[in-house]
Amino acid sequence: MKKRGFCIFWAVLLMVSCFSVARAEAVEYPYYITVNLTDNIVTVYERDGQGKYTVPKKAFFCSAGNHTPTGTFRTSDKYQWRNLIGNVYGQYATRITGHILFHSVPYFKKDKSTLEYEEYNKLGSTASAGCIRMTVEDAKWIYDHCPSGTTVRMYRGKVQEPMQPKAPQKIDPKDAKYRGWDPTDPDPANPWHKRGLRQMTVQNREVVKAVTAYYETGTYYFTAEDSGKLFANFGLTVALPQDATKISDGKMMVTYQNIPHSLTCRRENGKAYYKLRELADMVGASVSWERTEKKIILDYAGEQLFLFCPKEGEGTVNPL
Repeated sequence: MKKRGFCIFWAVLLMVSCFSVARAEAVEYPYYITVNLTDNIVTVYERDGQGKYTVPKKAFFCSAGNHTPTGTFRTSDKYQWRNLIGNVYGQYATRITGHILFHSVPYFKKDKSTLEYEEYNKLGSTASAGCIRMTVEDAKWIYDHCPSGTTVRMYRGKVQEPMQPKAPQKIDPKDAKYRGWDPTDPDPANPWHKRGLRQMTVQNREVVKAVTAYYETGTYYFTAEDSGKLFANFGLTVALPQDATKISDGKMMVTYQNIPHSLTCRRENGKAYYKLRELADMVGASVSWERTEKKIILDYAGEQLFLFCPKEGEGTVNPL
């Protein structure tokens, strides 16, 4: 009897121990990363209800190399700055295996204003010496959220990835003021952050409600309030959350006509700002660009609104 009780004790202890290890593993390694070396896409997975990494959380475009190894690895060292091949530097580097790391697009110096902008514009294509290059924002996310020991699987071949990444913003090589900085770098000194939202006019023959729109680096935004006013011109009722604290990973969940939508948002002065293109798609409107007069045409069931660029010279490239 004593022997049986002893065995039960150890069996229970073993079960508790295994549960504790599994629980610690889930806490310690919340994510699993894959890298599609053919399509240059990094996908981050989190665990499902059974503890398996099946839920896609994020996807990033990257630049891998022709000689980037395939296989399954565990990350190790992390570096805020790392010296790279060619006497250049990368921000927010995380070692995958050997000399292969996740890191930002290289810089000529350990200086955030010396970005190799031509290499930045190659994100989404094979361009590195072997490492996995990403925007600063994406490299920093892995650096901050994926602890050493996170599993990374790298493979080649045409694979249908579960999420399509957002294409990185292109840098104009002729723009000396901005080209040396990664547009996604959160550093307060980054001049990309100082462009700010600019107000612009909304016109049509009979505007029902006055509307203010905002423009920044090729994207048009509306607050929740102005989104409602905008689409009221078409007789539509659009009610969006105004509280920017509800934005999660740059997205806001919105229900329109009983259909859920995940809309890209940005946060400014406590308000949520929504992209015009996504709002139009949500309500079934079309958006087009008129190059001659440099204006956006918003069309719903044959009715039109015209959104003019904020100042002369803007919008010479299609901003949609």
